[in-house]
Formats: sequence, C-alpha cells, structure tokens
Amino acid sequence: ATLACVASASAFAPSALLPQAGVRAAKTGMRMQENLAVPFLKAPAKLDSSMPGYAGFDPLGCSDFYDVKWLQEAEIKNGRVAMLGVVGLLVPEFFHLPMYTAGATPYESYTTVPAFALIQIFLGCGAVEYFTHKGKISPDNMFDGGRVPGEFGWGKADMTMQTKEIKNGRLAMLAFGGILHQQLFTKMGTIAHLTGGFKPLTF
Repeated sequence: ATLACVASASAFAPSALLPQAGVRAAKTGMRMQENLAVPFLKAPAKLDSSMPGYAGFDPLGCSDFYDVKWLQEAEIKNGRVAMLGVVGLLVPEFFHLPMYTAGATPYESYTTVPAFALIQIFLGCGAVEYFTHKGKISPDNMFDGGRVPGEFGWGKADMTMQTKEIKNGRLAMLAFGGILHQQLFTKMGTIAHLTGGFKPLTF
C-alpha cells in the first residue's frame, strides 16, 4: 500500500524530480513543453511563464477558449474578494452592527440582514466594479489602452508583489471554502471551533 501511495504521489512531483520524462520526450522527438504543475500533461500553449504566479496549471484547457488576460483578471479579483471574505467569516464572531441580530455563525448572520440592506450591498459592489473599470467591464474592452489585469491606475506593483498577491489570493480562496463548509457542517464559528468548542457531528 505504501509503495502504491509513493507511486501515485510521484505522478504529481515537480518536473525536477522526474528527469526521465524529458529524456523520453527527447528520444521520441515529441515537441512537448514540460508542464510544471501536472508533468504528464502538455503545458498550456497560451500561458506564459513570465506571468506573475505562473504554475502551468490548466488541466481543463480554459486558456485555449478564453482570453488569458480575462482569466488573469478573474483569478486576481476572486483572490482579492476571498481575502476579504475570510475576514468576513471570522470577525463577526466578535463584532457585528448592533441593529442586526447575529446568527449562530458568521455565515448564518447573512440570513438575518434585511433584503433592502443586501440590495444596497449588491448595488454598491456593482458601482465599485463599474467605476474602477471606467465602464469597461467586458473582455472586449476591459484591457483597452494596454491595461494590465488587476491594475486600476493606482500604481504598478513589481513582479514579486504581484506574485505574492496571487499566491495569497489562491490560499484565501481555499481558506474561504474550508471555513464556509466548516461553519455549514458544524454550525459553529470558526474561532470557537478551533478553541475547543467542537462537537462531533451526528447523522
């Protein structure tokens, strides 16, 4: 069983640990660029290794069908929203506006907010989206004038900072999904869960 696990894990090992793959490709004359993320798949043709946060990960081939800049914009934006979302799933355990009733978990507090307030939030998000993009919110015109994905004219970050933001955003997206499901399944706030308030689930 242990050997089977090792063999399975080796399929996802970095390419530096699998030099034989390059040797086989050279011997067979295959013109296949090595995929850094999934060694047994062909590297995505439209993803450039000079992009911040590049890992060569596109097993579904989305970059073959959609504009790469549009995909970059989506990842950066989702990462930024997820970073705010993680805070939003933790802070309400300790603080909430007095005019609203807190739910059993920060996630459930969402259901106690009146519909009119949710509409205001929705319209506010839409306004921020529209004005930060100066009205250009479609993949056809969003990058007119040489705009770089994720930038809004507030200053250009260097490659190191861009990569850090993308990696933190990816981590935040995973964290948000984990925290959300923890609260849904345990019906407890995340901090309370981690500090010993966990109760086993019963089905």
